[in-house]
Order: sequence, then C-alpha cells, then structure tokens
Amino acid sequence: MFLITAALILGFSAARLDFLPEFIKQNMKPISSAALFLLLFSMGLSLGSSSEIMTALPVLGAKAFLLALAAIAGSTLLVWAAVRVTAGK
Repeated sequence: MFLITAALILGFSAARLDFLPEFIKQNMKPISSAALFLLLFSMGLSLGSSSEIMTALPVLGAKAFLLALAAIAGSTLLVWAAVRVTAGK
C-alpha cells in the first residue's frame, strides 16, 4: 500500500511542480490510456489464471465491488483535497 501511495504522490508532485518534459505533457492522455489498459490486461491475466480466485469469485464478488468503490472514492477524495491545498501555490 505504501508503494501505491508513494507513486501517486510522486506523480502528482512531478506534474504540479512542472518536472515533466513537454512531449510527455502533450501526450499524457494516450500514455495514461495505454498504461491503464496494460494494467487491466495484466490483472485479468493474473485473475484468470488463478483457480482459487475463480472458484471463490461468487463469494468475493460483493466484497470486491465494495472495495473497488471505496478505492475509487478514496483516490478521488485524496486528489481533490491535494488540488485544493496546492491551488493557491
């Protein structure tokens, strides 16, 4: 969990402090989309190849859905708060 939070903070800081080269800034949308698709594909491979997860999927479905919603809400709230705090700087 620490690495995920550190990566989010590092990326946010690099963008806010203007450390990114111009060609990355101009192509951020396709870079982000490609990275997201690669992440989802690798997660799908990992989940699909695990027989334990496939048999427990009906039981884990609701818990996983709630956990995903909480992660999305928490990430959104954290980024919103960080933007509000750093907006005046």
